[in-house]
Amino acid sequence: WVMDYLRYLLPGYENAHRLKQRVEIHIHPAFKWPVTRLPIIRSRFGIKVLIKILKTIDEFIPISIKQEKYFQKIKPDMVLVTPLVTQGSSQGEYFKVARQLSIPTAYCVASWDNLSSKGLIRGKPHKVILWKNAQKREAVEFHGIHPSNIIVTGAQNFDNWFDVQPSASREIFCRKIGLDPSKKILLYLCSSNFMAPNETRFVLNWIDALRNSGIQKLENIGILIRPYPEHVKQWRTVDLSVYNNVVLWPPAGEYPLTEEARSSFTDSIFHSEAVVGINTSAMIETAIIGRPVFTVSAPELNESQSNTIHFHYMLQENGGFLYVSSDLNQHVQQLKSVIDNPERAQEMLKHFVHAFIRPHGLDTPCVPLVVSEIEKLSELPVKIPPIYNRFKKCMKYVLIPLALGIKCFQRSDEWKNRKVQWKKIVRLAEDMGVDPLRLWDIADSKGLVSEDVQTISEAYKVTVGSV
Repeated sequence: WVMDYLRYLLPGYENAHRLKQRVEIHIHPAFKWPVTRLPIIRSRFGIKVLIKILKTIDEFIPISIKQEKYFQKIKPDMVLVTPLVTQGSSQGEYFKVARQLSIPTAYCVASWDNLSSKGLIRGKPHKVILWKNAQKREAVEFHGIHPSNIIVTGAQNFDNWFDVQPSASREIFCRKIGLDPSKKILLYLCSSNFMAPNETRFVLNWIDALRNSGIQKLENIGILIRPYPEHVKQWRTVDLSVYNNVVLWPPAGEYPLTEEARSSFTDSIFHSEAVVGINTSAMIETAIIGRPVFTVSAPELNESQSNTIHFHYMLQENGGFLYVSSDLNQHVQQLKSVIDNPERAQEMLKHFVHAFIRPHGLDTPCVPLVVSEIEKLSELPVKIPPIYNRFKKCMKYVLIPLALGIKCFQRSDEWKNRKVQWKKIVRLAEDMGVDPLRLWDIADSKGLVSEDVQTISEAYKVTVGSV
C-alpha cells in the first residue's frame, strides 16, 4: 500500500485526488506526515528515492516457503502474472519465488488504465507484455521497467470484437427491450461507482437536454441506458417511465460473460447511432465496432475524466476518437452534427483502433502475437548471480527490526479502529449504492466515522442533498 500511495505524490498526479484517496485510507498517519510535510522527502527526488528503497526492501524480504514448495511441486516452465497492480497486491511474491527458482516470468498488462491509475509493478518480471506504445512509456516512466524488457503485442482481449455481428435485427432488438424501432437509438454506457458515484443525476439532466433541445430527431430519439453491473442500485429509485422512448437495459445489469449477455451488449452497440458515457472501457469496444462516442466534461466529473491519465488517450488531440463538450448544450449540437455526417468520426475511430488496440495492423490479430511471445519466454535463460543470495542473507538482519516496528504500528488501537471503521463504511456504501470514498469523506469531516451507520447515512443524505 505504501508504494502505491507514494506514486500519487509524484508530478502528474496532483489532481488525481480520488485515485490517491483510494490508497491513502490504508496508510498509517505516522507515515503520511513526513512524506507530505517535510520538503526533502516530499520532493520528486525524495519520493522516487523512497520508492526505490521500499522496492529494494520488498525484493529482499524472504519468500513464502509455502509458495516455494508449491512451485517446486508443479515445476512450471514459466510464470505469467496479472493483474498484479491492484492496490496492495501481493502477486509480486510470485515473481520473487520464480526468480529464486530460475523460472522465467512475465507481467501481462490486463487493461488500458492498469499502468497509470493502479498500483506500482511489484517484483522484477523478466518481460512485460502490454497493449500499445503509450503503455510502454508508462511502464518505463512510472514503473522503472527497462525498454528492452517490454513487448508490445496489442490488446488481445479485444480480438473477438473485430468479427462480431448482431444476433438480432434492429426491429427485433428494439421490441425486446421496449424501444420504438422506427426511431434511431442513443446508447448511454454507465460507469463504475468509483468513476461516477452520482451518475443518475447526470443522466437525467442529459435526457432533459435532449428532449428539450428543439431538435426533432433528438427529442424523439430512443435512449438505451446500460447500467454498470456493480452500480445498478442507484437506478432502483429512478422512474424512467416519465420519459418517452427511454429504457434501462438490462434492468439488473450484467457483465458480458455468457453468450446471451455478450449478444445483448453487442446488439446494444450495433443498433445505436452513437454512444455516450463518462469514462468506461466499454468505449473501446464501441470504437472497434465503429460507433462515435461522446462525453461531457463537466466540473463534477473531473475526477473521473481529466484527472485520470488514461482518459486523455481517448481525446482527439491525442489521437483519440472521443467527442468532448464542456456542457450539455454543446453536447447536443455535437450529437446532431456527427449523426448527420458520420464520415470524419469513422476515420478517427480507425486511427485510434490501430494505435491503441492493434498496433501491428488492423488485420493482424493480437492473440497469436501474445502466444508467440509467451513461447519465446520459456526459452529465456534466467540465472541468479551468487552475490544476490549472499546480499539477501545480509539484508535479513536489517529487515527483522524494521518488520517488528511495522508490526507495532499495525497493533496500535488507533490503527485497528481505523481499519474497522473503513470496513463499516464500505459495507454501508454498498447498501446505500454510493461511493465509499465520498461517504468516508463526509463522515470523517464531521467526526462521525465512529458513529452508528444510521447517523452516518443521515449525514451523507443531508450533505449530498445540499450540494
